[in-house]
Amino acid sequence: MNFFQYLVMRILPPLRALQSFEAVANYESFTQAANELCLTHSAISHQVRALEAWFGKDIFIRHSGGVRLTQEGERLKNACSAALTLLEDACVGIRDQAPERKLTIGCSVSFLAHWLLPRIEAFSRRAPEVILNFQARGDVAALLSGEVDALIVTERFPSPAIEATCLTTDVIGPVCAPDWPNPPASPSDIGGTRLLHARSRMNAWTEWGQTVGVAVDSSGGQVLDSLSLTIEAARSGMGLAIAPELLVRRDLADGRLIAPMGFVSVERSTYLYVRACHSQESDIAIFRDWLLEECQKDLPR
Repeated sequence: MNFFQYLVMRILPPLRALQSFEAVANYESFTQAANELCLTHSAISHQVRALEAWFGKDIFIRHSGGVRLTQEGERLKNACSAALTLLEDACVGIRDQAPERKLTIGCSVSFLAHWLLPRIEAFSRRAPEVILNFQARGDVAALLSGEVDALIVTERFPSPAIEATCLTTDVIGPVCAPDWPNPPASPSDIGGTRLLHARSRMNAWTEWGQTVGVAVDSSGGQVLDSLSLTIEAARSGMGLAIAPELLVRRDLADGRLIAPMGFVSVERSTYLYVRACHSQESDIAIFRDWLLEECQKDLPR
């Protein structure tokens, strides 16, 4: 069935004629109805005559002072008023509906699970009109193509097409469960400790060892598929893991993890990247300001 066949199936007189009829019925005057609709008196009269011809009966009684509705006309007026009001409300609602405000954020699963998602409620209170969607990805191509609106990663992407905001300097350290037996008190005590490794950060123990000045044999230990799983394994008492302080801050505060040797700064940072052409958009600015505030909360003194 095509569109025109569908229209024929609706047993309705011309909608323009119904609009003219409603105006005449409201004013009980062809002249005032014509003024309301910016039409001529003859055009309104033509529309009403066409409507009466369609019904095969009069819907107005003409008299010297104007017109009044017949019984059928009263019935039609009530139906027109209800239908046109419903149509008007829907049309105005569609026209005036504010566009949905969404931001798609790309970041690692670890950052999403251990830092961002636990704080999303706070962002929703700050900006309830902004909807955040998430993608577990950290490639700059997704940002440049518009698949994500913002990217949170530790890699550096120098490009005039991208604006970078440094959220925090990365601080890392060994963490373990609070009931881990005899946690090492100093870097020199690491030997013989069961080490946990994230497959995505196989050099984490070496990086930490070089920063604190000890040689760490990282050839052994257990390898897990992601940093998120590695942190969970440490929390479950499976061993000692290197973790960014930012991601385990709440675990430390709640006593689910301890950092027996504290944390050290390393030569990298976590950045928020957005396309330069969109960097000043209000929703991105709101999200960026909120991120900066959250990253500065409860920093170790």
